[in-house]
Amino acid sequence: MKFRQHPVLWILVPLCLLALGLSFYRFMVVGSYVVEYQGACDPETEHCFVGCNDDACQDTYYYTKVKKYAPDVYAECGPDVTDCAQASVCLPTDASCSITYCSPETALDDESCEDIDGTADETPS
Repeated sequence: MKFRQHPVLWILVPLCLLALGLSFYRFMVVGSYVVEYQGACDPETEHCFVGCNDDACQDTYYYTKVKKYAPDVYAECGPDVTDCAQASVCLPTDASCSITYCSPETALDDESCEDIDGTADETPS
């Protein structure tokens, strides 16, 4: 089977290579994608998700779900985004940003919520 005898391959192979090149440029060079991570949450004033640091769930932490455009996070926090307070809030300069607080509608089956009064609510299965 010769490559010259199949004109469809003359079209498909360059298109696939172009798609791969553009994807590499978009995600690796420009960083044009949305990231989702756990942001800071105060259970005394907000409805927070509850996470566990150990198997017995003796050490808990509280978080919100934050979705931000990756270039905005890097512009606000630099290369170390783990200890950046600006990563947990939506700023007016953010192109695309949303913060999800815990509620029965937003919690997944394996997640629980912390009410403002300090009681944990298990989400219905």
